[in-house]
Amino acid sequence: MGYETVEGKLMCQAEHLVLQFKEKDRAFRKNPLLTVAFDYQEVESLEWISRWFQPKRIIFRTTAASKLDDFPGANVGKAELFVCKESYPQAKKLPSLVDYRKSEARLAASDSRLQNRSEGP
Repeated sequence: MGYETVEGKLMCQAEHLVLQFKEKDRAFRKNPLLTVAFDYQEVESLEWISRWFQPKRIIFRTTAASKLDDFPGANVGKAELFVCKESYPQAKKLPSLVDYRKSEARLAASDSRLQNRSEGP
């Protein structure tokens, strides 16, 4: 019958990158909304792809591949997300925001390790 159609959103929260998605409902079947949270340390990369005469999309790669098991069409640790026209301005900013959040998470982890070393014997 063709490909399953998926709709959802990718949100940057303070401590997690959240992917919400569901397969579009059918006449006699309602599909649940699935939510998967990724720590910023689990996000390998987020890439905005914009080419002429092709749909705009975001390539999302993660080190926690098992979290994408329920996502239709996902490869091992990689999901290709097509972006609707209304979301282009926000989607363009998303990779730089995620990079910033990843650097904040690394800095926090580094600070906590330094704190633990200074409190040790």
